[in-house]
Amino acid sequence: MRCSNQIYHRPFFQLNHPENGKRPFSCQITPNETGFGFAWLDPTATDIHRVVCRLRGTETIVCEKAVAPEDQVEGLSPDTEYEFYIENSSGVRSFTRLARTVKIPEGATVINYLHPDDPAYAFSGKYLCSPSIARLSNGTLVAGMDVYGHNTGENLTILFRSFDNGASWHYLCDLFPIVWGTLFVHRDALYMLGLSTSYGNLQITRSTDGGETWSNFSTLIYSTGTNCATGGVHRAPMHLVSYCGRLYTTCEYGNWNPLKSHLPAILSVDENADLLDPSAWNITNFLQFDGKWKQETALQGDTMEGNIALAPDGQLYNYMRWKVGEALILKVFPDEPDRAPEYVRTVSMPVSNSMFRILPYRNGYLMVTNRRTEPAARVEYFSFRSVLSLYFSTDLEHWKFLRDVVNREYDDRRKVGFQYPASLLEEDGLSLVVRSAFGNADSAHNSNFSLFWHFPADQLVPEKFDKGDLQ
Repeated sequence: MRCSNQIYHRPFFQLNHPENGKRPFSCQITPNETGFGFAWLDPTATDIHRVVCRLRGTETIVCEKAVAPEDQVEGLSPDTEYEFYIENSSGVRSFTRLARTVKIPEGATVINYLHPDDPAYAFSGKYLCSPSIARLSNGTLVAGMDVYGHNTGENLTILFRSFDNGASWHYLCDLFPIVWGTLFVHRDALYMLGLSTSYGNLQITRSTDGGETWSNFSTLIYSTGTNCATGGVHRAPMHLVSYCGRLYTTCEYGNWNPLKSHLPAILSVDENADLLDPSAWNITNFLQFDGKWKQETALQGDTMEGNIALAPDGQLYNYMRWKVGEALILKVFPDEPDRAPEYVRTVSMPVSNSMFRILPYRNGYLMVTNRRTEPAARVEYFSFRSVLSLYFSTDLEHWKFLRDVVNREYDDRRKVGFQYPASLLEEDGLSLVVRSAFGNADSAHNSNFSLFWHFPADQLVPEKFDKGDLQ
């Protein structure tokens, strides 16, 4: 076996099990109410393959047929669990994968599914996380998600693409090791900016052929990793924002345990620079939790997953996740590249204790956010993520409710969540990739689906609306 530092794979497999690279692999699962779609790869390239599908935990075969590389099993019972494998003409089988039939939320398209008991990606995790989306110059959509889990590697990202504006999705490749990654297009190249593992090294990679192949990672910041007692680099797949010739995004330093804190900073790069050159990037100092900030807020809050936004006053701010009903505002200083962002204040906003998105739109701002509703609040649980909504503002302070993306407020919010919306705002409307937990997910936090929605422009902010409706 030759050594290699290649980061893209179809698919990735652990080197201590080289036999896994010589068998079929099911690389995508897309359940529906009475069946599921699936896609598979086989390096042996034999002509004939069959799928065998059984009721989970039994020998009861419900489907056995020859299959194409993308195919369907249909006519199954709703809300039922199944197991299946792909077998080639040489009798070599794939891993047994798990699928559960379930009704998909209205308007959504399934990109991928991972059953919480499915061990296919156990080295990295058991749940789908960190959605991201970008559009290539040829019109193709590319979506990413990583696989995470407790006491796992948390280092695999799976990419899919769509040639029909999100109506269908197709497996592209695996990237390893990277998580919490942001896909974005710059100068006609596709990039992913993320971490080597949770709280790991901050790194970036580039593709010039639409995601088919990728450069080796360029490390921007070396970090410590998940279990370091003194913390490491953290970032969610937040947007990069163009301002005065530079690209800006957010990151933090800390961890949930044992520090229970994340200190904010701003990461930026000249738009004309080589984005793979670490010396082209700059990171500000990290804002310590002390002084005026601590006195006025009286608690730390989440201080993470910030949105860079150009406010009506012409200043650049970081609107950060803080707590239910409030966001934290930090001022950014573009002319002072080392200066830490500065605490301004907290502001009431229709947000939950989860990541939200702020996007400039029609002389105002769209926000994609989880909102707390009265039915959802009846269940004791740390998070409000069962309702995902769109809002509009002209000043980043007063918000008008537009519509729900998905509302499952009467479901148990311990088990149902739609969160971390990756957004792509274009002239024809808004596209979202959403980390989704429903259909007997492990928990609202530990998602089993990655879903896609598209809302045409005429379903967003009307050309005229009553500003008195802003709250």
